[in-house]
Amino acid sequence: MMSIKQVGVAIALFSLLIFVVLFGQTPACRKGPVGILSRFIRFKIPDLLIRTDAICTGGRLSKYLEILFDYLINQNHPVILMLYLVLLVGSETLFIYKSWSNLPTIHKAFALCSSLAPIFFTFKAVLSSSSTITPRNHRQKMHSYPYDHVLYHPGQICRTCNFLKPARSKHCSICNVCVAKHDHHCVWIMNCVGQNNISHFLCMLLSLSLLLTYGAYLAYTLLSKQLQQRASGHLDRGPGNKHWSTGLSWSHYAAHWIWALGQDFRIGGIGLLALLTAPLAWSMFLYHIYLVWAGTTTNESSKWSEWKEYIEEGLVYKWVGATASAFAGSKDPETEPTVDWPIYSAQRLFRSEDGRPPGTLTDAGGTSASWNRVRGLYEIENLYDLGFWDNLDDVFWPT
Repeated sequence: MMSIKQVGVAIALFSLLIFVVLFGQTPACRKGPVGILSRFIRFKIPDLLIRTDAICTGGRLSKYLEILFDYLINQNHPVILMLYLVLLVGSETLFIYKSWSNLPTIHKAFALCSSLAPIFFTFKAVLSSSSTITPRNHRQKMHSYPYDHVLYHPGQICRTCNFLKPARSKHCSICNVCVAKHDHHCVWIMNCVGQNNISHFLCMLLSLSLLLTYGAYLAYTLLSKQLQQRASGHLDRGPGNKHWSTGLSWSHYAAHWIWALGQDFRIGGIGLLALLTAPLAWSMFLYHIYLVWAGTTTNESSKWSEWKEYIEEGLVYKWVGATASAFAGSKDPETEPTVDWPIYSAQRLFRSEDGRPPGTLTDAGGTSASWNRVRGLYEIENLYDLGFWDNLDDVFWPT
């Protein structure tokens, strides 16, 4: 049977693996150590396994693993959602059942509420389909957001759904539908995170983060109480009001905790699991709060990352001197309907193939303007960034 130390190391490594795989592809981590480690895990290790299998079995095992991998990654299946719910509900049940008699009334109430909240918001995120664009709601979604002519351009048609792509939408190849304000496809909820369920997704992450933090705190409180009783009954450590850890070296302090975790594995093991996975949940939540603050989505952050690379290569130019009415006469209301949006931007960007700017551009009013090279993303307006509180309002009360 595995020792407490081995269990802790296994949980920590698993949490690190999930963090690297999830965040290694984000623009912020892509070029750093996390991104390098993510690419090693996702490409180098599978390549090594395929070569080894080719030598040992002639590649037969790789074929079956490829089918399994394709199902887990590229198909919309309930396996990961079920594993997540079994782990969540099972851990909550074991922990509450074991600790219930030792919890004060206030903590019993908090424990029940904090346990039910992640389950409630998970099902809300899973069952929501209102972000899906259909022929019935397509006109409404076309009026949700304006095209910024940077990340999204009017007139583009989804070849699968066979209708115009609304601004900020994306076709999900896993769900096989277009999703309004597409953020990402989440295997944990077996659904896409989009315009009408991102609020449920954020609440799920927040409630899960609070649950893990609170669970770790309760486990610490209960086990610390056992250690205090043990110290009072078996150790001569001076006055009885001293904390059990007073005067202990770090090695003895760790040894006492290992003893406590081993005495009650249901509280100790689940508390350790909560402690080591809470940073992962908080990281996910804070990352998405950052995206809200920036007025963007996971999908759009990848698009902005591409523009950043083009800018660093000196290939991006911006039309200078545009006015709000510059393109008013050139808009096609069928492909680019007027949207009631608090801000307007008439910026136009050009990505050069050879680094040279295009010729002079004349707007609908006959005014000529020149192109200036963009030096950084800070020179480009994000039409969808209304400020944090308005961005948050758009998340919880979308149009």
